[in-house]
Amino acid sequence: MTDQYKAILFDCDGVIVDTENISNRILKRQFARYGLIVDDAMLHERFSGYSSKKNIETAEQMLGKALPESFEREFREEFQDTINHHLEPIHGVCQLLSKITVPIAMATNARRDEMEFKLQKIGLAERFATRFSFDDVANGKPFPDLYLKAAAALGVAPEDCIVIEDSIAGITAGRAAGMRVFAFSETLSANKQTAAGATVCFNTMEELEKLLGLH
Repeated sequence: MTDQYKAILFDCDGVIVDTENISNRILKRQFARYGLIVDDAMLHERFSGYSSKKNIETAEQMLGKALPESFEREFREEFQDTINHHLEPIHGVCQLLSKITVPIAMATNARRDEMEFKLQKIGLAERFATRFSFDDVANGKPFPDLYLKAAAALGVAPEDCIVIEDSIAGITAGRAAGMRVFAFSETLSANKQTAAGATVCFNTMEELEKLLGLH
């Protein structure tokens, strides 16, 4: 499973930092305010891992009407306030990163200022010296642009990269880039991740260490 990989490309939210659940709680509450009721399963499947712009488009399609122009600003303000007070790396991530010896990069659908803040907050900005955000490409996930850009920056062919993802959008992007995708199944069904193209699924960072041959 792990022979001959030369680089590892990481998503950020839900893989490195524990932000997916925070984001989804805020989205769920804000959607309800405008008449869109969604459960946790739908949030993870249709909204997790996509850009804010795409999430607003999806919500408007489901609602059959436009959301207020202030929706994205209100979401960002509440999300930022929450992570200002509480943001932690996913359990086991720092130990995992300390064992990896091949080049790594980050490729996230978050905007650059959000990515920078999160990495500084959890002390991993230096570890992810190569990092790209939604602002760096023409098309965010589920398009392959971010992962192809990250691989090119590391000088590694796509087929020699392993992507660490959780969302359907991210898995789709990694596979579209011609990469193997290892999917973190803490919050999203492994069956749905596999159906989206995940090469293998794992439930803890300790499991990922074994999959990557780091033990």
